[in-house]
Amino acid sequence: MTNTFFSRRAWLKTGVYSTAAGLAGTHISKGDNAPAKTPSLTKEEIAAIEVAMGKKGAYDEGQAVHTTPLPRNDLKVTVKGEPVPTPFGFGGWVSIKRTVNGKSAVLMSDCVFQ
Repeated sequence: MTNTFFSRRAWLKTGVYSTAAGLAGTHISKGDNAPAKTPSLTKEEIAAIEVAMGKKGAYDEGQAVHTTPLPRNDLKVTVKGEPVPTPFGFGGWVSIKRTVNGKSAVLMSDCVFQ
């Protein structure tokens, strides 16, 4: 009969090291797989976004992302009796970007609700 010893500690340690290596992005690569570039939004798509949002936004060609700011002028915030300007983190934004394959889009947002 073979005596096999299963160490839960060794098993967990192996799992932690494997996960950490994966999260750190350590992998063997030939160096020929450059990241894919996100397709740009067309002028018609940008116009449709601005019509849907009801506001003008800004398009960053370098990142291929359209961002619309959402300022909150209706909030009156005070901290210990002192007024806090709403640009200090009480506004929001919505950004839209195509996916790498160009068949769909991603919407990212940071909005403050009352």
